[in-house]
Amino acid sequence: MALTWSEVRAIVADLGVDPADLVLAGSVPLVAHGIVPTVGDIDVVALAPAWQALASRGATPRTGDHGDLVLDLGDAQVFSGWHGTRADAVAARAGLVDGLRVASLTDVIAYKRALGRPKDVEHLVALKRWVDDMSETIATQPRAAVPFADRAHAGEMLAPIVAALEPVNPLVLALPRGGVPVAAPVARALGCDLDVLVVRKLGVPSNPEYGFGALGEGAAPLINERVVAAAGLLESEVAQVIQAETVELARRVALYRAGRPALDLTGRHAVIVDDGSATGATARAAVAVARAVGAAAVTVAVGACPPDVLELLSRSADRAVAALRPEPFLSVGQWYRDFAQTTDEEVLATLQASP
Repeated sequence: MALTWSEVRAIVADLGVDPADLVLAGSVPLVAHGIVPTVGDIDVVALAPAWQALASRGATPRTGDHGDLVLDLGDAQVFSGWHGTRADAVAARAGLVDGLRVASLTDVIAYKRALGRPKDVEHLVALKRWVDDMSETIATQPRAAVPFADRAHAGEMLAPIVAALEPVNPLVLALPRGGVPVAAPVARALGCDLDVLVVRKLGVPSNPEYGFGALGEGAAPLINERVVAAAGLLESEVAQVIQAETVELARRVALYRAGRPALDLTGRHAVIVDDGSATGATARAAVAVARAVGAAAVTVAVGACPPDVLELLSRSADRAVAALRPEPFLSVGQWYRDFAQTTDEEVLATLQASP
């Protein structure tokens, strides 16, 4: 059986329940986005109201491989959850295509990677090709960029782009605090651990945004002597900035690491994630710190970033990617409808939830 997106929509309509209470999962999101032309079966995750309505029609639920209940309804299999994830959590990450909720591509990538069947490998190759085509289109055909709903949304959009790079032995490193909710979907798509890279930029006292170096956990201060000389900084001024930032670095490391082992990047591909980069200063500092503590390769992945800054980052890192590359670019927050500050509590909760 090979079903097109139009046929999928008709089958979902025939279920006779509110489509807002359904999330199309499995391979269906790939058809919805035009990544593959057809799908062999339809997997549907039902929220409680739809599940109760469908289960009341007489079909006997069976227990799936991952403990979810499953209703076999002709062309559709309806699940009470998805591979051990609650239906409401799947729905929270879902997007809309033609009025139907479809599982996020991040969840699809994680699902396909976990199963690893021949068709899953084929689908991941098709997804990589689609991401490459989309990236090329964005680069060559400027269009009006649409702001992210929030940082989690940015992460869902960024995750397929990073997954298409296929980093070897990756470790996702969020720049706290704002980078943490963006990084969580990236780590999920890559099937790797999520950690933080605590970095403090050493700013020239008269212009703190102008960095003359960086501090990071496990690394000695990294000083750009040319900037120090150009800014006319005295040795005592450099020492004062280092002392102040060392105190703040220690506070944040103690808070975020919270009993977890010290960061070891030896042999790892560090994927540094932030919500955006207006100047590239913090991200470039993070790249320097990651290399100093042993990273074999470094990719910078951000939510929003102007094209010229992304080019600058690509000179420091092995790769640099962004989900949005808009112009003109006034600030990172401009490209988020909800840019409320990420709290320490949210950072810790996200890290604790990571495998």
